[in-house]
Amino acid sequence: MNQVQIDNFQRSLPSTWNELTREQLLYVSGLFASKLPVVEFRVKALFEFLSIKRTALKRIAPEDAYTLCESLDFLNKEVALTRNLLPVIKTGLKKYHGPADAMVYGTFGEFTLACSALDEYQKRGDENHLDQLVAILYRPQKLFWSIRKYVTDNEDPRAKFKNRTLKKRAGKMGRVDHCVKYSVYLFFNGVLNSLPSLYPYVYRQKDETDNQDTGWASLIISLADGKTDDKSLETVMNSNLYNVFIGLNKKAREYHEYLDKIESHGRY
Repeated sequence: MNQVQIDNFQRSLPSTWNELTREQLLYVSGLFASKLPVVEFRVKALFEFLSIKRTALKRIAPEDAYTLCESLDFLNKEVALTRNLLPVIKTGLKKYHGPADAMVYGTFGEFTLACSALDEYQKRGDENHLDQLVAILYRPQKLFWSIRKYVTDNEDPRAKFKNRTLKKRAGKMGRVDHCVKYSVYLFFNGVLNSLPSLYPYVYRQKDETDNQDTGWASLIISLADGKTDDKSLETVMNSNLYNVFIGLNKKAREYHEYLDKIESHGRY
């Protein structure tokens, strides 16, 4: 967090994605939707983040204003947001609860479905795919959660994901403001971008496949010890996202170490 002093005003300026506030994230989402040139994007973000009158902003020396704008360059680089700044989304009288920071309580199944929805949205720009992404991640609260949370080890307040309710929920998400939905998109992007450094062997193996869905399918089957029956695959899909990645990374590492040994023997 950068500290900025203007006259008698002192403000904090975020220097990373995870230092944004909820309001700042929503504002940035609106700027992305406007498709502004980079310079205008950063100037508008700077003005919003400092929350000072325009007359005070004009008293900043041009070279200082340039430096401050440059400090926001992280917004135009790879998204690194892993804090969920929108834990609840409301549409009508209904509240939908989102995943925890970094999706620590999420399942591998919802993660792979969200990846597919995100991929389609990036390819086509169709708002329906964005609605689907949000509907996958945001679900009603579990029944009697205010009591159940004290007697369970599962800290995710969201009801279990059910594919049959997804279409209806996605339709309701269509009424949610685009900036809210795009903020969810940025969050999921941030979580996705954080995983390759944590589990490099998983992504090294995925990169060797041409199709994203086929890549995930092969990894899931490998974690299920080659079994393809519904029960084995469902167990993997309903498992905690990070537990699955730990297992996948271990198997992928062993696989690549095996290939390295074969290659080494071949050279000699």
